[in-house]
Amino acid sequence: MSRHRREEQTSLKRPMAILIAVLVAALAIFGVVQALGGDEPSDGDDASTQQSGSGAGDDEATGDDVGADGAGTTADDADANGSDAEAVTGGAADAACEATHEVTVLASPEIAPVVKDVTESQVECTTYTVVSQPPLEVAASFASGTAPDAQVWIPSSPAFADAVSEAGAALETGPVVATSPVVLAAEQSVFDEVAGSLAEEPTWADLVTAEVPLVVGDPAQDPATLATLLAAQAGLGDSDAAQVLTQNLMVDLAQNATADPAGAVATGLPIFVPSTAAQVAASADSDVALAGLTPRGGAGALSYPFVVLPGAAGEPGVAELQEALLGADAAATFESGGFTAGDSGATPTDEAAVAALTEQWGALNPPSRLLAIIDVSGSMDEQVGDTTRIAITSQAAGMGLGMFPDDSAVGLWAFSTDRGPDGEDYAEILPVRPLTQDVDGQTQRELLEEASAGLTEDFTTGDTGLHDTILAAYLHMQQDWEPGYVSSIVLLTDGVNDDSTGGLSEAELIAELEDAADPEREVRLILIGMGPDVDSAALDRVATAVGGQSFTAEDPRDIGQVFVQAIAARHG
Repeated sequence: MSRHRREEQTSLKRPMAILIAVLVAALAIFGVVQALGGDEPSDGDDASTQQSGSGAGDDEATGDDVGADGAGTTADDADANGSDAEAVTGGAADAACEATHEVTVLASPEIAPVVKDVTESQVECTTYTVVSQPPLEVAASFASGTAPDAQVWIPSSPAFADAVSEAGAALETGPVVATSPVVLAAEQSVFDEVAGSLAEEPTWADLVTAEVPLVVGDPAQDPATLATLLAAQAGLGDSDAAQVLTQNLMVDLAQNATADPAGAVATGLPIFVPSTAAQVAASADSDVALAGLTPRGGAGALSYPFVVLPGAAGEPGVAELQEALLGADAAATFESGGFTAGDSGATPTDEAAVAALTEQWGALNPPSRLLAIIDVSGSMDEQVGDTTRIAITSQAAGMGLGMFPDDSAVGLWAFSTDRGPDGEDYAEILPVRPLTQDVDGQTQRELLEEASAGLTEDFTTGDTGLHDTILAAYLHMQQDWEPGYVSSIVLLTDGVNDDSTGGLSEAELIAELEDAADPEREVRLILIGMGPDVDSAALDRVATAVGGQSFTAEDPRDIGQVFVQAIAARHG
Protein backbone atom coordinates (compact mmCIF):
# COMPACT_ATOMS: atom_id res chain seq x y z
CA MET A 1 0.00 0.00 0.00
CA SER A 2 2.91 2.23 -0.70
CA ARG A 3 2.30 5.59 -2.34
CA HIS A 4 4.84 4.67 -5.00
CA ARG A 5 2.79 2.45 -7.28
CA ARG A 6 2.52 1.52 -10.87
CA GLU A 7 1.18 4.46 -12.89
CA GLU A 8 -2.08 2.74 -13.69
CA GLN A 9 -2.79 2.35 -9.99
CA THR A 10 -4.12 5.01 -7.71
CA SER A 11 -4.85 4.70 -4.03
CA LEU A 12 -7.51 2.60 -2.49
CA LYS A 13 -9.26 3.16 0.73
CA ARG A 14 -12.28 1.49 2.07
CA PRO A 15 -12.03 -1.91 3.66
CA MET A 16 -13.22 -3.48 6.93
CA ALA A 17 -15.96 -3.94 9.37
CA ILE A 18 -17.11 -1.73 12.12
CA LEU A 19 -18.01 -2.68 15.61
CA ILE A 20 -20.88 -1.19 17.50
CA ALA A 21 -18.94 0.13 20.48
CA VAL A 22 -16.15 1.22 18.20
CA LEU A 23 -18.45 3.75 16.66
CA VAL A 24 -19.74 4.84 20.03
CA ALA A 25 -16.23 5.80 21.01
CA ALA A 26 -15.59 7.21 17.56
CA LEU A 27 -18.60 9.50 17.71
CA ALA A 28 -17.52 10.84 21.05
CA ILE A 29 -14.01 11.35 19.74
CA PHE A 30 -14.91 13.06 16.50
CA GLY A 31 -17.27 15.40 18.22
CA VAL A 32 -20.85 14.48 17.40
CA VAL A 33 -21.72 14.71 21.07
CA GLN A 34 -19.89 18.02 21.38
CA ALA A 35 -21.53 19.31 18.21
CA LEU A 36 -24.96 18.40 19.48
CA GLY A 37 -24.37 20.44 22.58
CA GLY A 38 -22.50 23.29 20.91
CA ASP A 39 -23.56 26.69 19.73
CA GLU A 40 -22.40 26.30 16.13
CA PRO A 41 -25.24 25.66 13.67
CA SER A 42 -24.92 22.61 11.49
CA ASP A 43 -25.41 22.42 7.76
CA GLY A 44 -26.76 18.91 8.01
CA ASP A 45 -30.25 20.01 7.11
CA ASP A 46 -28.99 21.05 3.70
CA ALA A 47 -27.85 17.54 2.84
CA SER A 48 -29.95 15.95 0.19
CA THR A 49 -31.65 12.60 0.69
CA GLN A 50 -33.60 10.33 -1.54
CA GLN A 51 -37.11 9.40 -0.60
CA SER A 52 -39.61 6.84 -1.70
CA GLY A 53 -42.89 5.53 -0.59
CA SER A 54 -43.25 1.93 0.54
CA GLY A 55 -46.03 -0.55 0.96
CA ALA A 56 -48.09 -3.08 -0.90
CA GLY A 57 -51.49 -2.65 -2.43
CA ASP A 58 -50.66 0.28 -4.72
CA ASP A 59 -49.41 -0.44 -8.21
CA GLU A 60 -48.33 3.19 -8.64
CA ALA A 61 -45.61 3.02 -5.99
CA THR A 62 -42.30 4.63 -6.86
CA GLY A 63 -40.34 3.23 -3.94
CA ASP A 64 -37.63 1.93 -6.23
CA ASP A 65 -36.27 5.47 -6.28
CA VAL A 66 -34.57 4.80 -2.94
CA GLY A 67 -30.88 4.78 -3.83
CA ALA A 68 -27.74 3.30 -2.34
CA ASP A 69 -25.87 6.59 -2.30
CA GLY A 70 -28.37 8.74 -0.44
CA ALA A 71 -28.62 11.35 -3.20
CA GLY A 72 -31.97 12.86 -4.03
CA THR A 73 -34.43 15.13 -2.31
CA THR A 74 -35.30 15.87 1.28
CA ALA A 75 -38.58 14.75 2.76
CA ASP A 76 -39.79 18.34 2.86
CA ASP A 77 -38.88 18.88 -0.78
CA ALA A 78 -40.71 15.72 -1.77
CA ASP A 79 -43.80 16.84 0.10
CA ALA A 80 -43.63 20.21 -1.61
CA ASN A 81 -43.50 19.04 -5.19
CA GLY A 82 -45.44 15.83 -4.78
CA SER A 83 -43.50 14.00 -7.49
CA ASP A 84 -40.16 12.94 -5.97
CA ALA A 85 -41.70 10.26 -3.75
CA GLU A 86 -44.99 8.50 -3.39
CA ALA A 87 -46.15 7.13 -0.06
CA VAL A 88 -47.91 3.81 -0.40
CA THR A 89 -50.21 2.02 2.00
CA GLY A 90 -48.71 -1.25 3.13
CA GLY A 91 -50.34 -4.63 3.55
CA ALA A 92 -54.08 -5.02 3.27
CA ALA A 93 -56.20 -2.85 0.99
CA ASP A 94 -57.32 0.49 2.40
CA ALA A 95 -60.90 -0.72 2.55
CA ALA A 96 -59.94 -3.37 5.15
CA CYS A 97 -58.41 -0.78 7.49
CA GLU A 98 -60.37 1.36 9.92
CA ALA A 99 -57.70 4.04 9.45
CA THR A 100 -54.50 4.49 7.48
CA HIS A 101 -51.52 5.81 9.46
CA GLU A 102 -48.45 7.64 8.21
CA VAL A 103 -44.89 6.89 9.34
CA THR A 104 -41.66 8.40 8.01
CA VAL A 105 -38.50 6.30 8.35
CA LEU A 106 -34.98 7.72 8.06
CA ALA A 107 -32.66 4.89 7.04
CA SER A 108 -28.99 4.60 6.17
CA PRO A 109 -28.76 4.55 2.37
CA GLU A 110 -27.71 0.91 2.08
CA ILE A 111 -30.56 -0.44 4.21
CA ALA A 112 -33.31 1.88 2.93
CA PRO A 113 -34.28 -0.36 -0.03
CA VAL A 114 -34.63 -3.37 2.27
CA VAL A 115 -36.81 -1.45 4.71
CA LYS A 116 -38.97 -0.38 1.79
CA ASP A 117 -39.33 -3.98 0.62
CA VAL A 118 -40.37 -5.16 4.09
CA THR A 119 -42.99 -2.43 4.48
CA GLU A 120 -44.42 -3.22 1.06
CA SER A 121 -45.13 -6.82 1.84
CA GLN A 122 -45.50 -7.21 5.59
CA VAL A 123 -47.06 -4.13 7.25
CA GLU A 124 -50.75 -3.34 6.97
CA CYS A 125 -52.76 -0.15 7.20
CA THR A 126 -49.82 2.23 7.34
CA THR A 127 -48.29 4.55 4.76
CA TYR A 128 -44.50 4.37 5.13
CA THR A 129 -42.22 6.95 3.56
CA VAL A 130 -38.62 5.71 3.57
CA VAL A 131 -36.01 8.47 3.37
CA SER A 132 -32.46 7.40 2.50
CA GLN A 133 -30.20 9.57 4.68
CA PRO A 134 -26.67 9.09 6.08
CA PRO A 135 -26.62 8.86 9.89
CA LEU A 136 -24.32 11.84 10.34
CA GLU A 137 -26.83 14.04 8.52
CA VAL A 138 -29.57 12.95 10.91
CA ALA A 139 -27.29 13.65 13.88
CA ALA A 140 -26.47 17.04 12.37
CA SER A 141 -30.18 17.82 12.19
CA PHE A 142 -30.43 17.30 15.95
CA ALA A 143 -27.25 19.35 16.40
CA SER A 144 -28.90 22.27 14.62
CA GLY A 145 -31.64 22.20 17.25
CA THR A 146 -34.32 20.77 14.98
CA ALA A 147 -35.45 17.18 15.35
CA PRO A 148 -36.15 15.59 11.96
CA ASP A 149 -39.77 15.26 10.92
CA ALA A 150 -39.87 11.46 11.17
CA GLN A 151 -40.89 8.72 13.56
CA VAL A 152 -38.23 6.04 13.05
CA TRP A 153 -34.48 6.11 12.43
CA ILE A 154 -32.35 3.16 11.32
CA PRO A 155 -28.67 4.27 11.40
CA SER A 156 -25.63 2.10 10.70
CA SER A 157 -24.73 1.82 14.40
CA PRO A 158 -26.39 2.21 17.80
CA ALA A 159 -23.55 4.61 18.57
CA PHE A 160 -25.15 7.33 16.48
CA ALA A 161 -28.32 7.12 18.54
CA ASP A 162 -26.31 6.95 21.78
CA ALA A 163 -24.47 10.15 20.90
CA VAL A 164 -27.71 11.98 20.12
CA SER A 165 -29.32 10.67 23.32
CA GLU A 166 -26.36 11.74 25.43
CA ALA A 167 -26.83 15.24 24.05
CA GLY A 168 -30.36 15.32 25.43
CA ALA A 169 -32.64 14.02 22.68
CA ALA A 170 -35.39 11.66 23.88
CA LEU A 171 -34.68 8.71 21.62
CA GLU A 172 -35.62 5.11 22.28
CA THR A 173 -32.99 2.77 20.86
CA GLY A 174 -34.50 -0.64 20.29
CA PRO A 175 -33.05 -3.89 18.99
CA VAL A 176 -30.63 -4.30 16.13
CA VAL A 177 -32.70 -5.33 13.12
CA ALA A 178 -29.75 -6.35 10.89
CA THR A 179 -25.99 -6.38 10.51
CA SER A 180 -23.69 -6.28 7.49
CA PRO A 181 -20.01 -7.30 7.38
CA VAL A 182 -17.37 -4.75 6.46
CA VAL A 183 -15.37 -5.51 3.31
CA LEU A 184 -12.75 -3.88 1.11
CA ALA A 185 -14.67 -2.79 -1.98
CA ALA A 186 -13.44 -2.02 -5.48
CA GLU A 187 -14.92 -1.65 -8.94
CA GLN A 188 -15.44 -5.14 -10.35
CA SER A 189 -12.66 -5.08 -12.96
CA VAL A 190 -10.18 -3.63 -10.43
CA PHE A 191 -11.19 -6.30 -7.94
CA ASP A 192 -10.71 -9.06 -10.51
CA GLU A 193 -7.24 -7.83 -11.44
CA VAL A 194 -6.01 -7.45 -7.87
CA ALA A 195 -7.76 -10.40 -6.24
CA GLY A 196 -6.48 -12.75 -8.93
CA SER A 197 -2.98 -12.47 -7.50
CA LEU A 198 -4.04 -12.93 -3.87
CA ALA A 199 -5.00 -15.89 -1.72
CA GLU A 200 -8.72 -16.58 -1.42
CA GLU A 201 -8.72 -15.10 2.09
CA PRO A 202 -5.61 -12.91 2.19
CA THR A 203 -4.06 -11.86 5.46
CA TRP A 204 -3.31 -8.23 6.13
CA ALA A 205 0.34 -9.00 5.58
CA ASP A 206 -0.61 -10.36 2.13
CA LEU A 207 -2.51 -7.17 1.32
CA VAL A 208 0.32 -4.88 2.43
CA THR A 209 2.98 -6.91 0.64
CA ALA A 210 0.94 -6.90 -2.57
CA GLU A 211 0.52 -3.10 -2.28
CA VAL A 212 -3.23 -3.33 -2.72
CA PRO A 213 -4.29 0.25 -3.54
CA LEU A 214 -6.22 1.04 -0.36
CA VAL A 215 -7.76 4.44 0.31
CA VAL A 216 -9.52 5.22 3.57
CA GLY A 217 -11.47 8.08 5.04
CA ASP A 218 -11.27 9.75 8.43
CA PRO A 219 -11.77 7.10 11.14
CA ALA A 220 -13.32 9.79 13.32
CA GLN A 221 -16.16 10.18 10.82
CA ASP A 222 -16.27 6.97 8.79
CA PRO A 223 -16.98 3.90 10.96
CA ALA A 224 -16.02 1.51 8.14
CA THR A 225 -12.58 3.14 7.97
CA LEU A 226 -12.23 2.93 11.74
CA ALA A 227 -13.07 -0.76 11.72
CA THR A 228 -10.69 -1.37 8.82
CA LEU A 229 -7.77 0.27 10.55
CA LEU A 230 -8.43 -1.61 13.79
CA ALA A 231 -8.67 -4.87 11.85
CA ALA A 232 -5.42 -4.12 10.01
CA GLN A 233 -3.55 -3.39 13.22
CA ALA A 234 -4.85 -6.55 14.87
CA GLY A 235 -4.25 -8.67 11.77
CA LEU A 236 -0.63 -7.59 11.32
CA GLY A 237 0.27 -8.68 14.85
CA ASP A 238 2.50 -7.23 17.54
CA SER A 239 5.97 -8.53 16.72
CA ASP A 240 8.71 -5.97 16.21
CA ALA A 241 8.62 -6.51 12.44
CA ALA A 242 4.82 -6.29 12.42
CA GLN A 243 4.87 -3.03 14.36
CA VAL A 244 7.18 -1.47 11.77
CA LEU A 245 4.88 -2.70 8.98
CA THR A 246 1.83 -1.33 10.81
CA GLN A 247 3.43 2.06 11.35
CA ASN A 248 4.40 2.36 7.69
CA LEU A 249 0.88 1.38 6.63
CA MET A 250 -0.73 3.90 8.96
CA VAL A 251 1.50 6.70 7.71
CA ASP A 252 0.70 5.86 4.10
CA LEU A 253 -3.05 5.65 4.67
CA ALA A 254 -3.25 8.75 6.87
CA GLN A 255 -1.30 10.91 4.46
CA ASN A 256 -3.40 9.83 1.49
CA ALA A 257 -6.84 9.75 3.09
CA THR A 258 -9.88 11.31 1.44
CA ALA A 259 -13.00 12.87 2.88
CA ASP A 260 -15.21 10.65 0.71
CA PRO A 261 -13.78 7.18 -0.02
CA ALA A 262 -17.13 5.92 -1.30
CA GLY A 263 -17.29 8.81 -3.73
CA ALA A 264 -13.73 8.15 -4.86
CA VAL A 265 -14.37 4.50 -5.70
CA ALA A 266 -17.67 5.41 -7.38
CA THR A 267 -15.74 7.49 -9.92
CA GLY A 268 -14.08 4.30 -11.19
CA LEU A 269 -10.70 4.94 -9.59
CA PRO A 270 -8.58 1.76 -9.32
CA ILE A 271 -8.76 1.65 -5.54
CA PHE A 272 -10.22 -0.36 -2.65
CA VAL A 273 -12.15 1.39 0.11
CA PRO A 274 -13.82 0.33 3.40
CA SER A 275 -17.45 -0.61 2.71
CA THR A 276 -20.01 -3.25 3.66
CA ALA A 277 -21.48 -6.28 1.97
CA ALA A 278 -24.79 -4.42 1.84
CA GLN A 279 -23.25 -1.44 0.05
CA VAL A 280 -21.60 -3.79 -2.42
CA ALA A 281 -24.93 -5.52 -3.06
CA ALA A 282 -26.66 -2.16 -3.55
CA SER A 283 -24.06 -1.14 -6.15
CA ALA A 284 -25.24 -3.86 -8.54
CA ASP A 285 -27.86 -1.47 -9.93
CA SER A 286 -25.52 1.55 -10.09
CA ASP A 287 -23.13 2.76 -12.78
CA VAL A 288 -20.15 1.33 -10.87
CA ALA A 289 -20.70 -2.25 -9.71
CA LEU A 290 -18.47 -3.14 -6.77
CA ALA A 291 -17.01 -6.37 -5.44
CA GLY A 292 -15.92 -6.94 -1.84
CA LEU A 293 -12.72 -8.48 -0.48
CA THR A 294 -12.75 -9.92 3.05
CA PRO A 295 -9.38 -10.29 4.80
CA ARG A 296 -8.75 -13.43 6.80
CA GLY A 297 -10.58 -13.28 10.10
CA GLY A 298 -13.12 -10.76 8.84
CA ALA A 299 -13.38 -7.08 9.60
CA GLY A 300 -16.35 -6.76 11.88
CA ALA A 301 -19.82 -5.61 10.92
CA LEU A 302 -22.08 -2.59 10.97
CA SER A 303 -25.19 -2.94 13.13
CA TYR A 304 -28.51 -1.25 12.29
CA PRO A 305 -30.76 -0.53 15.31
CA PHE A 306 -34.42 0.41 15.32
CA VAL A 307 -34.57 3.88 16.88
CA VAL A 308 -37.84 5.60 17.77
CA LEU A 309 -37.53 9.36 17.45
CA PRO A 310 -38.86 11.85 20.05
CA GLY A 311 -42.60 11.73 20.59
CA ALA A 312 -43.23 8.78 18.28
CA ALA A 313 -43.15 5.86 20.72
CA GLY A 314 -46.91 5.37 20.80
CA GLU A 315 -47.76 6.32 17.25
CA PRO A 316 -49.59 3.70 15.16
CA GLY A 317 -47.42 1.83 12.71
CA VAL A 318 -44.14 2.24 14.61
CA ALA A 319 -44.26 -0.91 16.73
CA GLU A 320 -45.70 -2.80 13.76
CA LEU A 321 -42.69 -1.86 11.65
CA GLN A 322 -40.25 -3.02 14.31
CA GLU A 323 -42.09 -6.31 14.58
CA ALA A 324 -42.02 -6.79 10.83
CA LEU A 325 -38.29 -6.03 10.54
CA LEU A 326 -37.53 -8.54 13.31
CA GLY A 327 -39.88 -11.18 11.94
CA ALA A 328 -38.86 -14.39 10.24
CA ASP A 329 -40.38 -13.28 6.95
CA ALA A 330 -37.95 -10.33 6.74
CA ALA A 331 -34.83 -12.51 7.04
CA ALA A 332 -34.75 -13.46 3.36
CA THR A 333 -35.23 -9.83 2.33
CA PHE A 334 -32.30 -8.77 4.50
CA GLU A 335 -30.14 -11.59 3.17
CA SER A 336 -30.79 -10.60 -0.45
CA GLY A 337 -29.57 -7.10 0.39
CA GLY A 338 -26.27 -8.22 1.93
CA PHE A 339 -27.48 -8.20 5.55
CA THR A 340 -27.94 -10.74 8.31
CA ALA A 341 -31.27 -10.36 10.10
CA GLY A 342 -31.14 -9.55 13.80
CA ASP A 343 -28.03 -8.99 15.88
CA SER A 344 -26.31 -12.34 15.41
CA GLY A 345 -23.62 -10.79 13.22
CA ALA A 346 -22.75 -7.98 15.64
CA THR A 347 -19.13 -7.76 16.82
CA PRO A 348 -17.61 -6.38 20.04
CA THR A 349 -15.03 -3.62 20.24
CA ASP A 350 -12.05 -2.42 22.24
CA GLU A 351 -12.57 1.19 23.28
CA ALA A 352 -8.94 1.52 24.41
CA ALA A 353 -7.81 0.48 20.93
CA VAL A 354 -10.17 3.04 19.40
CA ALA A 355 -8.78 5.84 21.55
CA ALA A 356 -5.19 4.87 20.73
CA LEU A 357 -5.92 4.69 17.01
CA THR A 358 -7.65 8.06 16.98
CA GLU A 359 -4.74 9.72 18.76
CA GLN A 360 -2.27 8.14 16.34
CA TRP A 361 -4.32 9.17 13.31
CA GLY A 362 -4.51 12.77 14.47
CA ALA A 363 -0.73 12.94 14.62
CA LEU A 364 -0.29 11.36 11.18
CA ASN A 365 -3.00 13.23 9.28
CA PRO A 366 -2.60 16.99 9.68
CA PRO A 367 -5.10 19.21 7.84
CA SER A 368 -4.27 20.67 4.44
CA ARG A 369 -3.77 24.16 3.05
CA LEU A 370 -4.03 23.75 -0.70
CA LEU A 371 -3.91 26.13 -3.64
CA ALA A 372 -5.39 24.64 -6.82
CA ILE A 373 -4.31 26.33 -10.06
CA ILE A 374 -6.04 25.67 -13.40
CA ASP A 375 -4.74 26.42 -16.89
CA VAL A 376 -7.30 28.58 -18.71
CA SER A 377 -5.25 29.34 -21.83
CA GLY A 378 -6.92 29.25 -25.24
CA SER A 379 -5.82 25.68 -25.97
CA MET A 380 -8.08 24.46 -23.15
CA ASP A 381 -11.00 25.01 -25.57
CA GLU A 382 -9.79 22.08 -27.66
CA GLN A 383 -12.38 19.38 -28.28
CA VAL A 384 -12.08 15.99 -26.60
CA GLY A 385 -14.80 13.80 -28.07
CA ASP A 386 -18.06 15.63 -27.48
CA THR A 387 -16.63 17.93 -24.79
CA THR A 388 -13.60 20.17 -24.22
CA ARG A 389 -10.45 20.10 -22.12
CA ILE A 390 -11.71 22.89 -19.90
CA ALA A 391 -15.04 21.14 -19.32
CA ILE A 392 -13.26 17.94 -18.31
CA THR A 393 -10.92 19.90 -16.07
CA SER A 394 -13.79 21.79 -14.44
CA GLN A 395 -15.51 18.53 -13.56
CA ALA A 396 -12.27 16.96 -12.28
CA ALA A 397 -11.51 20.00 -10.13
CA GLY A 398 -14.96 19.96 -8.61
CA MET A 399 -14.70 16.27 -7.81
CA GLY A 400 -11.16 16.42 -6.45
CA LEU A 401 -11.58 19.54 -4.33
CA GLY A 402 -14.83 18.16 -2.96
CA MET A 403 -12.96 15.29 -1.34
CA PHE A 404 -11.15 17.51 1.17
CA PRO A 405 -12.39 17.30 4.79
CA ASP A 406 -13.89 20.31 6.51
CA ASP A 407 -10.72 21.11 8.46
CA SER A 408 -8.88 21.87 5.19
CA ALA A 409 -8.24 25.32 3.72
CA VAL A 410 -8.43 25.48 -0.09
CA GLY A 411 -8.09 28.28 -2.65
CA LEU A 412 -8.26 28.56 -6.45
CA TRP A 413 -6.21 30.43 -9.07
CA ALA A 414 -6.49 30.47 -12.85
CA PHE A 415 -3.62 31.22 -15.24
CA SER A 416 -2.78 31.91 -18.88
CA THR A 417 -1.17 35.25 -19.84
CA ASP A 418 -2.10 38.79 -18.83
CA ARG A 419 -4.64 37.49 -16.32
CA GLY A 420 -3.98 39.58 -13.25
CA PRO A 421 -4.85 43.21 -12.55
CA ASP A 422 -1.26 44.28 -13.25
CA GLY A 423 -0.64 41.97 -16.19
CA GLU A 424 0.34 38.91 -14.16
CA ASP A 425 -0.07 35.50 -15.77
CA TYR A 426 -2.32 34.39 -12.93
CA ALA A 427 -5.43 35.61 -11.14
CA GLU A 428 -6.80 34.69 -7.75
CA ILE A 429 -10.35 33.40 -8.02
CA LEU A 430 -10.66 32.45 -4.34
CA PRO A 431 -8.05 32.91 -1.60
CA VAL A 432 -6.99 29.95 0.53
CA ARG A 433 -9.60 29.82 3.30
CA PRO A 434 -11.08 27.13 5.59
CA LEU A 435 -13.77 25.21 3.73
CA THR A 436 -16.31 25.92 6.45
CA GLN A 437 -15.63 29.68 6.60
CA ASP A 438 -18.68 31.81 5.91
CA VAL A 439 -18.21 34.33 3.12
CA ASP A 440 -21.27 36.54 2.64
CA GLY A 441 -23.67 33.75 3.43
CA GLN A 442 -21.86 30.95 1.60
CA THR A 443 -19.16 28.59 2.78
CA GLN A 444 -15.80 28.44 1.08
CA ARG A 445 -16.67 24.91 -0.05
CA GLU A 446 -19.80 26.17 -1.80
CA LEU A 447 -17.84 28.99 -3.42
CA LEU A 448 -15.26 26.50 -4.69
CA GLU A 449 -17.99 24.35 -6.21
CA GLU A 450 -19.40 27.37 -8.04
CA ALA A 451 -15.98 28.58 -9.15
CA SER A 452 -14.99 25.16 -10.48
CA ALA A 453 -18.25 24.91 -12.42
CA GLY A 454 -17.59 28.39 -13.82
CA LEU A 455 -14.40 27.31 -15.58
CA THR A 456 -15.88 27.19 -19.08
CA GLU A 457 -14.98 28.12 -22.64
CA ASP A 458 -16.06 31.70 -21.83
CA PHE A 459 -13.18 31.91 -19.35
CA THR A 460 -10.33 30.70 -21.57
CA THR A 461 -7.97 32.98 -23.45
CA GLY A 462 -4.26 33.73 -23.89
CA ASP A 463 -1.10 31.63 -23.86
CA THR A 464 0.45 29.44 -21.16
CA GLY A 465 2.35 31.54 -18.62
CA LEU A 466 3.38 28.46 -16.68
CA HIS A 467 6.75 29.30 -15.13
CA ASP A 468 5.88 32.69 -13.66
CA THR A 469 2.69 31.23 -12.21
CA ILE A 470 4.49 28.36 -10.51
CA LEU A 471 7.00 30.65 -8.82
CA ALA A 472 4.35 33.17 -7.74
CA ALA A 473 2.20 30.41 -6.26
CA TYR A 474 5.14 28.81 -4.46
CA LEU A 475 6.21 32.10 -2.87
CA HIS A 476 2.59 32.92 -1.99
CA MET A 477 1.99 29.62 -0.19
CA GLN A 478 5.35 29.90 1.55
CA GLN A 479 4.48 33.38 2.79
CA ASP A 480 1.06 32.21 4.01
CA TRP A 481 2.47 29.01 5.53
CA GLU A 482 0.90 28.01 8.85
CA PRO A 483 2.20 25.48 11.40
CA GLY A 484 0.12 22.35 11.87
CA TYR A 485 -0.95 22.22 8.21
CA VAL A 486 0.42 20.50 5.13
CA SER A 487 0.83 23.25 2.53
CA SER A 488 0.67 22.28 -1.11
CA ILE A 489 0.04 23.47 -4.65
CA VAL A 490 -1.75 21.39 -7.29
CA LEU A 491 -1.41 22.92 -10.77
CA LEU A 492 -2.96 21.55 -13.94
CA THR A 493 -1.84 22.51 -17.46
CA ASP A 494 -2.39 21.22 -21.00
CA GLY A 495 0.83 22.54 -22.49
CA VAL A 496 4.40 23.72 -22.07
CA ASN A 497 5.48 27.16 -20.93
CA ASP A 498 4.49 29.55 -23.73
CA ASP A 499 4.61 33.01 -22.22
CA SER A 500 4.17 35.58 -24.98
CA THR A 501 4.81 38.34 -22.44
CA GLY A 502 8.27 37.02 -21.54
CA GLY A 503 8.87 35.46 -18.15
CA LEU A 504 11.17 32.88 -16.61
CA SER A 505 12.94 30.10 -18.47
CA GLU A 506 12.90 26.60 -17.00
CA ALA A 507 16.45 26.98 -15.64
CA GLU A 508 15.60 30.32 -14.06
CA LEU A 509 12.44 28.92 -12.50
CA ILE A 510 14.26 25.94 -10.99
CA ALA A 511 17.00 28.20 -9.63
CA GLU A 512 14.42 30.50 -8.04
CA LEU A 513 12.52 27.58 -6.51
CA GLU A 514 15.65 25.97 -5.09
CA ASP A 515 16.71 29.30 -3.61
CA ALA A 516 13.30 29.86 -2.02
CA ALA A 517 12.88 26.32 -0.63
CA ASP A 518 12.80 26.27 3.16
CA PRO A 519 12.46 23.00 5.10
CA GLU A 520 10.92 24.98 7.97
CA ARG A 521 8.15 26.27 5.68
CA GLU A 522 7.72 23.37 3.28
CA VAL A 523 5.35 23.67 0.34
CA ARG A 524 4.54 20.55 -1.65
CA LEU A 525 4.48 21.24 -5.43
CA ILE A 526 2.29 18.91 -7.49
CA LEU A 527 2.17 19.45 -11.27
CA ILE A 528 -0.32 17.73 -13.58
CA GLY A 529 0.06 17.62 -17.35
CA MET A 530 -2.95 16.86 -19.55
CA GLY A 531 -3.00 15.98 -23.23
CA PRO A 532 -0.41 15.15 -25.91
CA ASP A 533 1.26 18.58 -25.92
CA VAL A 534 2.59 18.37 -22.38
CA ASP A 535 6.34 18.04 -21.73
CA SER A 536 6.09 15.58 -18.84
CA ALA A 537 9.86 15.49 -18.38
CA ALA A 538 9.97 19.27 -17.93
CA LEU A 539 7.14 19.17 -15.38
CA ASP A 540 8.98 16.48 -13.47
CA ARG A 541 12.22 18.48 -13.41
CA VAL A 542 10.45 21.52 -12.00
CA ALA A 543 8.43 19.61 -9.40
CA THR A 544 11.29 17.47 -8.12
CA ALA A 545 13.54 20.53 -7.77
CA VAL A 546 11.67 21.28 -4.53
CA GLY A 547 10.75 17.71 -3.57
CA GLY A 548 7.42 17.72 -5.40
CA GLN A 549 5.84 15.30 -7.85
CA SER A 550 4.39 15.37 -11.36
CA PHE A 551 1.61 13.40 -13.03
CA THR A 552 0.55 13.09 -16.65
CA ALA A 553 -2.77 12.21 -18.27
CA GLU A 554 -2.03 11.86 -21.99
CA ASP A 555 -5.72 11.33 -22.63
CA PRO A 556 -7.59 14.32 -21.17
CA ARG A 557 -10.50 12.05 -20.35
CA ASP A 558 -8.30 10.43 -17.67
CA ILE A 559 -7.76 13.71 -15.86
CA GLY A 560 -10.36 12.97 -13.19
CA GLN A 561 -8.44 9.98 -11.90
CA VAL A 562 -5.09 11.73 -12.20
CA PHE A 563 -6.35 14.85 -10.42
CA VAL A 564 -7.56 12.81 -7.45
CA GLN A 565 -4.29 10.86 -7.43
CA ALA A 566 -2.29 14.08 -7.43
CA ILE A 567 -4.32 15.48 -4.54
CA ALA A 568 -3.64 12.29 -2.59
CA ALA A 569 0.10 12.91 -3.11
CA ARG A 570 -0.04 16.29 -1.40
CA HIS A 571 1.36 14.89 1.85
CA GLY A 572 4.46 13.56 0.13
